[in-house]
Amino acid sequence: QEAFGRQETNASILMGLIKHIVHHRGQVTVLMRQAGIKPSGVYGPPKEDWIHLGEENPPL
Repeated sequence: QEAFGRQETNASILMGLIKHIVHHRGQVTVLMRQAGIKPSGVYGPPKEDWIHLGEENPPL
């Protein structure tokens, strides 16, 4: 496939899209915390909810 003016595999295009989405999700999370808004738990509980689950920090 041609993407951004060069030949790319479908897998590399998909991986680039996933990385782009993850990057922007991180940006939105940081901006929400700076604004005093708790991020939603769409992909699992945010760090603010771990205390309610009996954990201080998420396990690695």
